[in-house]
Amino acid sequence: MTARSGMDEQVLDQAIAWQAALEQDDADWDAYLAWLEADPRHREAFDSIALVEAAITDNKEQIQNLLSPDPTISTIALPSRSRARWLWVGAIAASLAILIASPMFVRSSSDPVIYENGGSTNRSLSLTNGTDVILAPSSKIIVTGQDAGAIELAQGEAYFDVRHDPGRTLTVSAGSYRISDIGTRFSVNLARGTFRVGVAEGMVSVNAPGVAKPVRLDAGYQLVGGSGAITLAPVDVAQIGSWRSGRLSYTDAPLALVAADISRYSGKPVIVDPSVEKKHFSGSLVIGDGSKLVRDLADVMGIEAQSSGNAVRIGAVR
Repeated sequence: MTARSGMDEQVLDQAIAWQAALEQDDADWDAYLAWLEADPRHREAFDSIALVEAAITDNKEQIQNLLSPDPTISTIALPSRSRARWLWVGAIAASLAILIASPMFVRSSSDPVIYENGGSTNRSLSLTNGTDVILAPSSKIIVTGQDAGAIELAQGEAYFDVRHDPGRTLTVSAGSYRISDIGTRFSVNLARGTFRVGVAEGMVSVNAPGVAKPVRLDAGYQLVGGSGAITLAPVDVAQIGSWRSGRLSYTDAPLALVAADISRYSGKPVIVDPSVEKKHFSGSLVIGDGSKLVRDLADVMGIEAQSSGNAVRIGAVR
């Protein structure tokens, strides 16, 4: 980092602090967005930190070997944050330069980049085109194109915050659905053949299987697809991406989608019995540690939840 970037130490410290804060379940997203929009340097600093963090995550074993070749050393001790800031960035930058220069790590701009969240908390990403992405646990996206113009949600759920740029086209695909965007905020969920997209701000266009023309979604609407049918309906904007603040909120969502979400947070497969597979759910569930989600859903819907090995089966009350 140099003075050319326009970032001072205070801004960089704030970006590092926000990067850590957003990993927490009780992250204050309103405060973060207010900070981000208060100064153009804030987004630049946060993007820089997020890109380094993503690079570290994707190449952590190789970087560890470069920074600590002694196999008996499992961690690298750093000074306090104020002194470590520049040492950390410099060391990682040097390691990444070595990795990139190595033939086995050379990547074409058209090669896909996979971002996966295998943890129990949300993961924040900042892509090269200025798009911010929040990945829910057990979720994965695949990014292609020099300007990250094509993103595939391979599994799980992701929240996209896309800055307006008339000269850029962004597409997000999920299964057989394709979302086109010019600048907006929206959440996409793909689970067990069921698809849901909700728009919190702006507008998106969705190409859906079996539909001749793209479907326009404005803020406050969601589109749910699955089993050959799609449903367009109004939704409370506060529900869209509510999982970022610790709640799973739904409006007329297929039970299969709700069960898949619960599986990601509880760590146990949730099987939907044929007796209730056509049911839909509207309401909110507190995520917590994920252990009470199935029970809470069963109580609210008046259905039964039974353990079956490592899985849980939900069905009609007998």
